Amino acid sequence: MIVRQLQALRGGVADTSTLIYLERLALLPLALDAFDLLLIPQVIAEYGLRLARAIVVPASGTGPTDQLICGTAQALARPVLSEDRQVLRYACRLDLDHYNTLMLVLALCAQRYLPLASYPAHRQSLCVFARYGAKVLAVGDAVYRELLAQTGNRKTA
Repeated sequence: MIVRQLQALRGGVADTSTLIYLERLALLPLALDAFDLLLIPQVIAEYGLRLARAIVVPASGTGPTDQLICGTAQALARPVLSEDRQVLRYACRLDLDHYNTLMLVLALCAQRYLPLASYPAHRQSLCVFARYGAKVLAVGDAVYRELLAQTGNRKTA
């Protein structure tokens, strides 16, 4: 099921950490080409740069940026793209789809923007600076194995 969601993913409301992680992986330009990255003004202010291909949307609701990201995603019926556990928990409470950068890398692979063979290196790079728990990595690796199986490749993560 996750594989189909990643194959169909067209973007979402992104937070600052996702932009930073994609930038550190040198995948931000590709992600901006592949997905509609919706940014609220508060995220642009935190990130410090306006991204030419990002879509700026007004924030929906009131409160801290974390809540505004989720409120905007809910108002626009779009997923939340975040690394922040607090944002992801809030997205869960609102029953919103949500994806971290690991899943975005897999979505880029699933949609053939990136070769599937590049996933292990990107995963390894993420593990240097991202604080993913074993369960998150296990889900990513399971998705990777499913994508490999779909392509007829039997390598393991």
